Amino acid sequence: MNVQLMKLRKAAGFSSRNDFADKIGVNRYTYRSWESGTAMFNVEQLWNLAVALGCSPNDILGWESEEPAALTMEEREIVNCYRDSSPQWQQNIAMTARAASGESKKETECNLPSANKRKAIG
Repeated sequence: MNVQLMKLRKAAGFSSRNDFADKIGVNRYTYRSWESGTAMFNVEQLWNLAVALGCSPNDILGWESEEPAALTMEEREIVNCYRDSSPQWQQNIAMTARAASGESKKETECNLPSANKRKAIG
């Protein structure tokens, strides 16, 4: 199994294995054995890891998904703000994100050399 703990831990901003083990309430040696692949966690531990890392159990297990493997700190903050908002504000946040994405794509296309613009358009 291709466990992705180290990559996900670092992406979540935890540079130290020991600090992360302490944060999630697991013995440091136990966590090290999970990260090195010499021992495996149970389902409840997998879920707790996913919650602490802000990812899915599939991400930890290295299973392919359509989602990015791990969110950056900024992405996680945006998701948390969205989830903490009322339904009306969630709609506003989603509309703003779509508009910003569209404008960003337009800017990128405008900055492409002429030959690349034709490729991007059609």
